[in-house]
Amino acid sequence: MVELAPKKRRRLDSTTTTTTPSYASARYPPSCLLSNLIHRQAPHQLSSSIQSVVVTTPPKPATPAIHAFTGDHYALDLVSKSTTLLNKSPIRLAEQFHDQCLITHLVWNQRGTTLASADENGKIALWELGTSSDQWTLAYSVNLQQPPAGILWLNTDRVYQLSHDQQKFVRMPMVGPRNPYGYFAFVVVTVHGQVSVHYQRGGKIFSSFSTTLPNTGRMGAGRADVGCFGMNLASSDNWYRISHASMIIGQDGNIYLATHRANTSPKSVQIYRLSIRFPGRMNEGGIFCQPLATLRLTQPSLASSLGDFAKSSSIAVSHLQLSNQKDNVQLTLAFGAENDGSYSSFIGKWALQQKEIQISGDAIARDSFSGTTMTSNYLVLDFVDGVSVSDRFISSMTHTRHGALVVGLSDGSVHIEYRDDGDFGLLRGRGSCESSIGPTFWQAAGPRTYLNGDPDPVAGLALSPNETHIFCILSSNKLGVIRATDIRNDHDETETLSTISRLLKLSLLNETDDLDLISELIRVNAISGHDDATESLVLDVIKSYHVYCHQDQSEPLLVSPTTESSSKSSGSLEWSLPQRGRAYGLSLGVFRRLSSTKVQYTNLCKAIQLPIVLECFIGSCKSDYADITKVLDSNTIVDGKATLEFDTDSLWSLMSLTNWTLDFMRWTLRKWNMLFNCRRPKDSKLGDISARPCHAVLLLHEESRDALSKLLVMVNEFVHYTNSASFELPNVPESLPLLLRYAKNVLSSEPVALKDVLAFLTAIKSEDLGVQDRWALLLGSKLPSDKVDRLRVITREFAEKCGQPAIYLERDSSDIIDVIQKRRIPPFTKHLWTCVRCHQYSIPTHGHPHLTANDPCLRALWNRSIGRRCVCGGLFAECL
Repeated sequence: MVELAPKKRRRLDSTTTTTTPSYASARYPPSCLLSNLIHRQAPHQLSSSIQSVVVTTPPKPATPAIHAFTGDHYALDLVSKSTTLLNKSPIRLAEQFHDQCLITHLVWNQRGTTLASADENGKIALWELGTSSDQWTLAYSVNLQQPPAGILWLNTDRVYQLSHDQQKFVRMPMVGPRNPYGYFAFVVVTVHGQVSVHYQRGGKIFSSFSTTLPNTGRMGAGRADVGCFGMNLASSDNWYRISHASMIIGQDGNIYLATHRANTSPKSVQIYRLSIRFPGRMNEGGIFCQPLATLRLTQPSLASSLGDFAKSSSIAVSHLQLSNQKDNVQLTLAFGAENDGSYSSFIGKWALQQKEIQISGDAIARDSFSGTTMTSNYLVLDFVDGVSVSDRFISSMTHTRHGALVVGLSDGSVHIEYRDDGDFGLLRGRGSCESSIGPTFWQAAGPRTYLNGDPDPVAGLALSPNETHIFCILSSNKLGVIRATDIRNDHDETETLSTISRLLKLSLLNETDDLDLISELIRVNAISGHDDATESLVLDVIKSYHVYCHQDQSEPLLVSPTTESSSKSSGSLEWSLPQRGRAYGLSLGVFRRLSSTKVQYTNLCKAIQLPIVLECFIGSCKSDYADITKVLDSNTIVDGKATLEFDTDSLWSLMSLTNWTLDFMRWTLRKWNMLFNCRRPKDSKLGDISARPCHAVLLLHEESRDALSKLLVMVNEFVHYTNSASFELPNVPESLPLLLRYAKNVLSSEPVALKDVLAFLTAIKSEDLGVQDRWALLLGSKLPSDKVDRLRVITREFAEKCGQPAIYLERDSSDIIDVIQKRRIPPFTKHLWTCVRCHQYSIPTHGHPHLTANDPCLRALWNRSIGRRCVCGGLFAECL
């Protein structure tokens, strides 16, 4: 568990024990919590996006605030028990917008890029997530003048799902209505029955249209459009108020709404079907609300389903949620009751079923219908099953995408339903004999207490992107992560790895975060102890993703692509860095956590950095692109005057990149020569250099080798241009003599000439390993055994030129290398930007006077990579 109380702490250590906040002693008693849940649905205290960005609001009576948490939330569940630091970022704009009001809804959109927040006064805002968790912009805001009861985002993208035979991935059609004019669209239902659709018309222009639910308003007639203050003046006791509501998009594309009013009698739950028509050229937008079924919550009607629990006089609904099942929509109700200081609760499920009724014509008082039988279809709520909980009440509730129920109780415990046999995922199956509140549940987390021993109720629950973990926030403002998987020492390793492999492929296809799956993969590896199985799984996932990038994306993708399709896609050389970023991010996330794959992790980092540095050089050139291509394709070093021209604003940045390139060249040559020239005993385990990972494979990796060759050519052109051309520095003219001195001496102290290195790389290129082995070579980081003898011959041929003793005199620097500026980060640097996926660091540009906002190096990096994120696809977060 992690304390969330300190507002100014940017990084929270998950292993440290902090003092309980002072407001924890002023908490609400359990009777007050239950009363609030009965008369008004619980606010959404916790929300998680598909990019693993967790947003929380502290439970009452804490000070109103809203925070975003990024980082490796799942590192606590690793077998190594390593510590983790979470990046805590307050969303200041949202705090100022909602002021001191209670935030009742936090809902992410389908892509996890925009957060919708709503408070108790009816103010709704859309917050777009920027480059990091610290950067938020207001996209749209509206004041409904009424408290919202439910918010539902409309889908914007098609997703991939596993077919019924689990042999291929199929891109599913769009589910539900879609905004034809823009990206954003959501539906809001207020507590007084007003239903409105807000949609983007273009840019920052939004429109809306609304209607009212049937049988709502004052005394069942009229329209609730005068605002909260006007309703109080007009006697709000006469208004029907929706206390609990839930909306989902069904598998048939319709929007279903369930409402409950706690201040009316007799109590009931009403199910509606909402149909949305967006406005066109000739007509206005419209919302059609059709009542489908009603569940009466009287004692006679509930006696058959709730049993003895229905006899309690204080029974009331505390939670209401709709969920999608395989063939229907299911309604889940949580009831709570208090009798003489003791609490009890009941969880019931009702399925929305269609039934058929036959009406005989003889029963109709018309002779024309005599002797006929008519058939009519109608929808009803059939009771499925229920669980009774004693001495506790339900304080939080949520569902998985397959309809499995996750409940949090007033004693701080969390319970999850077992996975059905037909559901696909890593949730715990029914093989275990454990039982908690019922035979279909198992206890994921035990009870929690305050310092004085009182129970600490669960205030909010949220699921990870792949539903392997559960985020839980307690009433004491503690955040925890709970495993929901069934990976034990006696588990079926083959079946588990197959499931993880398919889920990883789905996460790549749907562009969702996969950190939770990586943590489970590391757990399986720690239990089984087979590192080769993990490397083979990652390679299989990346090859499947490679096939997907080179085929028609409208066609289904096989779970295990054939050899013919893999070789066909591997033969294509056109594969941009944004596409490779997802594959690199997965590999970095896995290899960073394995102790036996440190060499592979370093090689992957270098393979990402080399193309980026090359793009920075190309983006800083003012010459024509045809001239740049001609120089790079020549792959030769020309002494004398430079052929290319560079932007003067980028010269200092290119000097830093030049030093990084030369450092990498010396480091690679040192690793290569030490590998082939070191003498070992014949009976040594390290005698076979092709049996262990090494950094020398970077010179065999085709893309890395070609990028290094072109970088050496660009370095030579940059140095000659700086020494021969006449120019001035517009921003810092006083630094021109220092720049010229650096450029004059940068190549004079090199132990190996650039011409010799290019000749050495050309000789290695003649031993082409084949395009189809690029990923296998990089992920395994092992030299091919059939090429070792030939590589030894090449090494001896260039021993006098590329094997100078001077390259052995340097040592590897322990400082962190910045990914963007390609420079060493001193250990005393305060502000860093770290990627939550690959944990690479980047220094902000405002701390360096030589980098401007229009620097072509930065433009080339961000424009040619994955936009606002790291090159591996992860999200940057600022830390101290």
